Amino acid sequence: MENWKDCKRLLVIRLDNMGDLIMSNAALAELKEKVPDCHLTLLTSTAAAPILPYLGTVDDALIFDSPWMKGREKTDGPGILRLVKKLESFRFDGCIIFNVYSQNVLPATLLAYLANIPLRTAYCRENPYHLLSHWIPDTEPLFEIQHQIKRDLKLLQHLDLRPNVRRLPRLLGLSDSIHIRCFPNIMQNEYLLVHLDVSDEKRQIPANYAHQLIKLLLQKGGYKIIYTGHTDTPYLRACIEDIDDARFYNLVGKTSLEELMSLVEHAQVVLSVNTGVMHIACALERPVAVLYANTNPQHGAWSAYHVQWDFDYPSELKSSNQIIRYVDEGYPRRAETLPSPQAVLEAIKTLLKTVASTDKLIYAKGDPYPAGFEID
Repeated sequence: MENWKDCKRLLVIRLDNMGDLIMSNAALAELKEKVPDCHLTLLTSTAAAPILPYLGTVDDALIFDSPWMKGREKTDGPGILRLVKKLESFRFDGCIIFNVYSQNVLPATLLAYLANIPLRTAYCRENPYHLLSHWIPDTEPLFEIQHQIKRDLKLLQHLDLRPNVRRLPRLLGLSDSIHIRCFPNIMQNEYLLVHLDVSDEKRQIPANYAHQLIKLLLQKGGYKIIYTGHTDTPYLRACIEDIDDARFYNLVGKTSLEELMSLVEHAQVVLSVNTGVMHIACALERPVAVLYANTNPQHGAWSAYHVQWDFDYPSELKSSNQIIRYVDEGYPRRAETLPSPQAVLEAIKTLLKTVASTDKLIYAKGDPYPAGFEID
């Protein structure tokens, strides 16, 4: 078999975090449309697994924490060999591997090769020789940087699947009954959702800055604020220290993923750092304001209604990954400092006015593509 359109069973590998998998959902949706009779299996990580029920694109999934990816868990050698046997038992016709340009794709290609999957494709800077049947030389970041969504879609373009490279990922919406059941009081009023929780320290904004910003949004903006986070931490507590306002709801550590998604889906605006909640908000078609640490330029906000401020982070937190360092040193930055809290407030007001003036929130009129998604 040489034609990807003839595949009856496809394996897709995406082994990093939830936000990465959400961005790849555009390509997964295109696969389901362009190869409609194909059974699509996803191999993904424990970190990304909670979003699986909301993708609406895969038929089944396998969970695997690889030792070559960043994470708290990892599979040992015997476990990897068991996975190879399991993959072989599925008798896949093809395997597509999605990755970030700073990740080494070769270990995942070896999994597919050992599992005797005849068609295997991925971006790779090095010549993988027989490990890939369809090698796509990786031009990033040496010659260009694309948004991750476009990168994934153009991989399918190389396979002659003719994807819509302007497609954006979506998540399945939740029933309003979930929101009413879980948050009956919150449902009655409009609110901003503020999410500053992130696993990577370099993406945090200073706690004193966050504190000033939240107080300004409450006192001068007059907004009701829902404050969320996965786990209560000293950092998240410091961001809201001494804030005592009837319009402020602290739900850190008090929501399931489904409940958090419901809160995001009903928010007027989501104010976030660059973390998975930002991608959830975009995928649920919510306006987003992002304080974006200059870590991954290809992972920015992609809602048609968004504002993003890039800021630099301390040099001691810079990655030791040489590809990331190459980008840090070789590509110009749009900004290096955080905006004033007042500038954030004004941007949120503008977002709300823009949304109020349109008939349909996202992609209703004209060219729907957000800024930064240049199409060749």
